[in-house]
Amino acid sequence: MKKYNIIPLLIFCLLAGNSTAQEVLSINDAIQLALTNNHNLKAVAVNKEQAENNATAGNAGLLPSVTATAGAEYSNNDTEMEFMNTGAPEGSDNRMTLDNAASTSYDANVRMDYVLFSGNGNRFTLNQLRESATLEDLRFKQEVENTILQVVEGFYDISREQENLNIAKETVVTSNRRLERLHSRYLLGQTNKLEVLNAEVDLNSDSTSYLQTEQAYYNSIRKLNVVIGADINTIYEVNPDFEFLSGLTADNVLDKAMTENLSLLAQYKQEDITELDLKITKSQRSPTVSTYAQYGYSRMNNDAGQVLYNENLGLTAGVTMSFNVFNGHQQKRTEQNARLNVIAQKENTLQLTKELERDVMDAWFDYDYKQKIAKMEAKSMEQAELNFTQTKEQYELGQVTSIDFRTAQTNLQTAKSRLNDALYQAKVAEYSILQLSGDLLNQVNGQ
Repeated sequence: MKKYNIIPLLIFCLLAGNSTAQEVLSINDAIQLALTNNHNLKAVAVNKEQAENNATAGNAGLLPSVTATAGAEYSNNDTEMEFMNTGAPEGSDNRMTLDNAASTSYDANVRMDYVLFSGNGNRFTLNQLRESATLEDLRFKQEVENTILQVVEGFYDISREQENLNIAKETVVTSNRRLERLHSRYLLGQTNKLEVLNAEVDLNSDSTSYLQTEQAYYNSIRKLNVVIGADINTIYEVNPDFEFLSGLTADNVLDKAMTENLSLLAQYKQEDITELDLKITKSQRSPTVSTYAQYGYSRMNNDAGQVLYNENLGLTAGVTMSFNVFNGHQQKRTEQNARLNVIAQKENTLQLTKELERDVMDAWFDYDYKQKIAKMEAKSMEQAELNFTQTKEQYELGQVTSIDFRTAQTNLQTAKSRLNDALYQAKVAEYSILQLSGDLLNQVNGQ
């Protein structure tokens, strides 16, 4: 009989070891931690910042470019020169030889170049850069939404495993009391050894389930720690909120999705960018008119040659025009491809609109049914609790068997687990609805 006492002792030690107070995390706290610490989100934020940096008039070619250059050069050579005979007496020496003839030159200038006209291509380019920055901002918000959904799924998964752990703990305690009761009755000769053995088997099974549930609980915490950027071994409890939003209807969700869904807004923006790309391509048919102005200084000293000294200081300015007369029909092909890109993006927008409408309706019915299932599971749990309470009373009075008691206990455990899972599924579905309707960020900021 001593052998049988080991299992309850181990279980109670295990339960006592997990009863210490831990930090409690709310869903809003978890989301804020992720928005601050998530590494994927920080990487996408870099792309957003780069796009904002690129959306400038200077990057689009609307501002003049100014360059300053300066240089100096020195040379030392042995030089031999022969001059043309320009009427000198015949036989005169027209050659000159200089050893170590030095030559120095200096120059410095400031030049400004500016494109006066290029078919408004630079203006279209600036608009395209700005639209690209807006697109990256939408993509960043999409990543924020995806991160929030990861937090929600991880948070409520912890909540589910946390409640399952509590259910498993209650089951182990109840099974242990049942075994103790049967053992006492067996010593008094009021029951047989078979019932005691069955109770031992049930306790072992419940103990194993507890350990498996505890493992799943800690795994779910580590999974969320990666998303929120916490230390991987941080342990905490969660404080879930299973109050569902009121006033949600399928029509309202669909209307919001058609105007505020980030994926659709990003596609609209991509369509605008391709249209601007077509305008930029068409602008290349126009002539390009540019102007330049340069103010510079140069000086040259030369020991050999007819000009021994030369110095210049002054302003130079000019206007140039270039026009593409023919480039092997490349302009025509580029415009054709740009038009095809516009058509393709319009078709992508139509396809995405239909898919979004389908996804919204699927998500709505999924949310609606999961809420109904959660309500039904709540009623089932109430019935299972009532059944277990009555069965327990009758069992203590000896009016039902140990097997009947075990059946009621198992039914209650199953009912609680199913309700727990149903609440998890319904809450995650609610957040998916908010994402599709483009209202997720507003909801989070309003918490």
